[in-house]
Amino acid sequence: MIGTALLVATAILLTSVSAGFAAPNSRSGRTKLLSPQLIGVLTTQGNNPIKINGANVKSGGSVPSGALIETPNGIGATLRIPNLGSVCISPNSTLNIQFDPTTGITITLVHGCVILRTFAGTAGRIDTTKGTAGQIDPANGGSLDVCMAPSGGSTVGQGAAAAAGAGASALDCNAAAGAAAVPTFPTIAKWGLIGGITEIALAPLLFRGGNPSPIVP
Repeated sequence: MIGTALLVATAILLTSVSAGFAAPNSRSGRTKLLSPQLIGVLTTQGNNPIKINGANVKSGGSVPSGALIETPNGIGATLRIPNLGSVCISPNSTLNIQFDPTTGITITLVHGCVILRTFAGTAGRIDTTKGTAGQIDPANGGSLDVCMAPSGGSTVGQGAAAAAGAGASALDCNAAAGAAAVPTFPTIAKWGLIGGITEIALAPLLFRGGNPSPIVP
């Protein structure tokens, strides 16, 4: 009887411990591990710093969703968001940016100019103090060019942002949205595979020695 009671007590203890590990928080923990935070990658004109949440950040810096972005006089910037799109920002601009794989990219433009580009499957929207300036249909993706004057007037879709010097370079903003994409692993692997095959195919031609004529049996 003592042995049986001991086994029962041990089983109850193990069950309690297992239940503790299976608490609701464990699910959210797994979700966080499976869904890492999406981070944008910054490029600035001439590698000069701009303000991200009040801190000076140069090219290669990370920009999280919800960031306040401020560009100084003469310095444009480009923010690339992996698999979603890109944002070209003109000098003397202030904006807030939100991005998420589900909801897409949303910009609240306080003043200045931006060009928002999204890939197919990603929604886009630019808001101003006067309301929504424009939206991008996620079905095909696309671009929005918006400028907001300090007086509150806005210019939409007339190329004003490009004319104001939006982006770290003109190439960032005049290229199609796909050209501004951050390469994902499948893209990198594809070109690596092609390069490897090409190298193997050319190897016999490069290492045949000094006599290029065919060998006669």
